[in-house]
Amino acid sequence: MRDRGSAFAPAFLLFFIMMSHALLETARDALFLARLGADQLAWAYVAIAVVALLAMAILRRASIHDPRRLLLACLTVAVVGTTVLAATLSLAPSLVFVLYVWTGLVATLVVTAFWTALDRTLRVSEAKRSFSIIGAGGVLGAMVGSGLAGAIGHVLPARFLVVTGALTFAVTLGIGFMVAPRVQIDEPRVRSKQGDGLSRVSRRYVQVLISVGLLSTVVLTLVDLTFKREVAARFADADLATVFGAMYAMLNLVGLAIQLLVTPRLLARWGVGNSLMVLPLLILVTASGFALTGALVSVIALKLSDGGLRHSLHRVGTEILYLPLPAQLRDRWKPVADAISQRGGQVMAAVGWFAIVRYELSPMIVGASVAATALGWLVVLRAARRKYVSQFRAMLQAGEIERDVHVPVLDGDAIVLLEEALTCPDEHQAAAALELLARANEVPAFVLYHPHPNVVRRALHLLQDQQRTRADVARIVEHLVGHADPAIRAAALLSGSSDGVHAQLEAALEDANPDLRAAAVVGLADDGEVSDLRITQMVAGTTADRLALARAIGFAPHERFHVALAALLEYLEPPVIREVLRLWARVPAVVDLERLLGLLENAHVRGEARRVIVKTGRRGLERVIAALDDPRTPVGIRRHLPRTVSRFPSQAAAAALVGRLLREADGTTEFKILRALGRMRADDPGLAIDKQVVRNYVRRSVDDAVRYSLFLDNVREVTRRSSASDLMTELLSDKRRWAIEHTFRALGILSPRDGLRASHDAIVSDNESRRGAAREIVETLLPALVRVPLFAVLDNIDPDERRARLGDRPNASWASEESFLAALLGDPSESLKCLVAHHVAELQIHTLRQDLIQQRPAIGPPLVTYAFDQAIARLDA
Repeated sequence: MRDRGSAFAPAFLLFFIMMSHALLETARDALFLARLGADQLAWAYVAIAVVALLAMAILRRASIHDPRRLLLACLTVAVVGTTVLAATLSLAPSLVFVLYVWTGLVATLVVTAFWTALDRTLRVSEAKRSFSIIGAGGVLGAMVGSGLAGAIGHVLPARFLVVTGALTFAVTLGIGFMVAPRVQIDEPRVRSKQGDGLSRVSRRYVQVLISVGLLSTVVLTLVDLTFKREVAARFADADLATVFGAMYAMLNLVGLAIQLLVTPRLLARWGVGNSLMVLPLLILVTASGFALTGALVSVIALKLSDGGLRHSLHRVGTEILYLPLPAQLRDRWKPVADAISQRGGQVMAAVGWFAIVRYELSPMIVGASVAATALGWLVVLRAARRKYVSQFRAMLQAGEIERDVHVPVLDGDAIVLLEEALTCPDEHQAAAALELLARANEVPAFVLYHPHPNVVRRALHLLQDQQRTRADVARIVEHLVGHADPAIRAAALLSGSSDGVHAQLEAALEDANPDLRAAAVVGLADDGEVSDLRITQMVAGTTADRLALARAIGFAPHERFHVALAALLEYLEPPVIREVLRLWARVPAVVDLERLLGLLENAHVRGEARRVIVKTGRRGLERVIAALDDPRTPVGIRRHLPRTVSRFPSQAAAAALVGRLLREADGTTEFKILRALGRMRADDPGLAIDKQVVRNYVRRSVDDAVRYSLFLDNVREVTRRSSASDLMTELLSDKRRWAIEHTFRALGILSPRDGLRASHDAIVSDNESRRGAAREIVETLLPALVRVPLFAVLDNIDPDERRARLGDRPNASWASEESFLAALLGDPSESLKCLVAHHVAELQIHTLRQDLIQQRPAIGPPLVTYAFDQAIARLDA
């Protein structure tokens, strides 16, 4: 089902289902109240609940997995059972009780099967458009059935309504074979691990839906019983069929008007969760009125709220609540959930009614009981609204790759297994085990005996700070002085402490190997026995010399090497820089923050530089924030400052980013501030931020998206072709796309738990299921002030409809090309201004010469001023 027109087939089927049910409902109410009395109604509801649950158990055992087959089977049962009752109803008075129970059972089976089959053909966005038409078919059918029952009741006894109901059910079965839904939508693929989480969330969601159904049924059943008792007390038995037929027709007429005129608008404007609260609110008010007055008019108002909304807004909203469930889970549990909530709720209401009848409670108590239960219904609906959003969020996450994977804390058994892996001769397996053990600070000394030199060298680096304090490490390091690998031998010389090691250092001063020579220079310079000339010579030597020197200083850090480290950084060699950064990470007190900030511009070592900045603590954070606020900071550095600030998980860091959000002039840096804040709030949703600033940013981003969308609509309508016109269209599309993404990122910062950030990727994707799920999250959570203009931009609609949705927004359209281009020249985007200036000059639009002069930046990027100067010159020529 893909459009509103295709909703008419299921609406036609539901029309006949509800018409048949309305005929039976009028007959059962009239016959039951006339022969058995209103006090026996509660027993009938208990019997309906028991029989309905047994029927659902039988259907589950029958394993009918195709919802269409289930619907046709239920209609067949309805035809046969109603025909039998029509033929035997006059044989015994007790069969009236059977008719009442049968009517409730048929409603449970057929209506639930219909909506289950329909749910398999629709996505949420389609359901909101189509359910109003389909539900209107049902309400219209109930109205026609009630009117027909009232007319027949004037001339024939009520039992003939049962015959008419059997005939209409037979017609409905034939129609069902022709138009019952067949097509099923494809649901998004779910990864196994995320699918488990989705299943858990879905089961909890079903439990909440059952709770909502139970409370709503209790309230509506009590309303129904109260209404019927009051009507039975005021009208003659012979008139009941006519009275009920007329009243039900009137109620269904109101319901039809609400279904067609109110339901679509409420769902679009308020969302499902808020719309579902309308009925319990009305019942709360009218029940309170009945409790205070006890008047018939208040009972009619109470029933009017029920009859006008139950089969329209309430039914449509309740069905939409089930759509986020996976199809298999929905097919399996929705009929059961409906049976439990509807019939279980009726049993609970029946128990309360027994007490009302037994103790002859006053209308005040009855009304107060209904009002109190309606209040509980509202409370549970709020929980259902949250779970509804959580279900869609779980659906989105179930199809995504896990991005945040954390290494768990290693227990004793894990450490033993990793230590065993260190004995493996395979370099990669041993290296992986070594890195995991290093995170837990559990590197064993025996790894220094590993046969692969790379593993030993890495272990020496990891054990640098422990070589002189751990006896087992020091002993093995002394043993490595004779190792065949020069780099390992050099590290051992720098870490050793015996007299023989000192002699070997002196011998290594003239060694051809740079690692050994650097070890000698550093080891002896640390003792004051080698001049700085040797260090200067190694700095000025080859890349291998500089790398060896940096590595050697890392094994023996000293303040006297500060100048040497600065000199090594000047060569901008990534391997050398990494060695310096490793040293700074171990000894953050000696870090040169100015040089460190400069390294953020180097993509090869940016990650290591950030880690060192974080190691410097508060000193580093204050310096980074100052650089972000300083307009003189080079753009190549400033664009990497927001991510660096976000590495400090503190309120001060978050406040600095939020404070910069609305003031940042560079668009790329602004975007990176959004990303950084998004990461911080995702990692710690409780991190305090100034939410008003972010809300203001959301409004500004939505305004940008609307402005560029309107520009894009008009650039195709009012501008002439030029060499720049296509570029203007592409640029405006990009601007709109970026403004939308900025909006969603800011929303994700405000509500990190609600899945709004992830909704952006889904809502702009080609996957209809994911797009529908994301749209529902946005529609449920966002206020209309943001939601309406945002969807006016997101939806693929024609310009006139977009302008209509946006209302009286200024400058939604422009009368001429000149006025439109003047508006483009006033946009903050410099790249857009340049293209417009070129377009104006090429088409020789002289009326805009003064606008070009006014918009030319006095101080700005040279390319921008050059573009304006060239455009003005071409106009003057």
